[in-house]
Amino acid sequence: MLERPVVSDTGPLIALSLVDHLPILQHLFPRVLMPRAVRDEVSAGGPERPGCRAILNADWIEVIDENVPDPLLAAELGAGEAATIAAAYASGIRSVLIDDRKARRIAVSAYKLHVHGSAGILVIAKRAGLVNAVRPLLDLMVARGYYLSRRLVEQATAAAGETGEAG
Repeated sequence: MLERPVVSDTGPLIALSLVDHLPILQHLFPRVLMPRAVRDEVSAGGPERPGCRAILNADWIEVIDENVPDPLLAAELGAGEAATIAAAYASGIRSVLIDDRKARRIAVSAYKLHVHGSAGILVIAKRAGLVNAVRPLLDLMVARGYYLSRRLVEQATAAAGETGEAG
């Protein structure tokens, strides 16, 4: 288990639920928090949106009221990313789950947050013995419509010690 709580954006929650691995977050973090803006994004497409039911039914994910993000942050990012960074920063939580590249860069450089993405979470889960292999899960995310660059998939599988394994 990672020692610190985490605030999550929409992307990683959807990605992990697409491959039925949302519960690994519960095993990796002592607390998983989701800003209300993220919950609203998750439920925006209705209950048939991929991942919606799994995320909203996960009673171990705490929905939090975030502070209003800095106007510059809100202008640069989507509502979920801005709320995730603002909530983490305001509450003193130093870790966030974000996949969006621009949001990750801002979280690290401007807010000094630790950022984990969907692929990185799977690598950590493999090291913790929670998943057997990363590549098949990343390939399944992509097959189910979640965008991950081929480069990211290759980097994550190499980090998981799966270099050379086709998926």
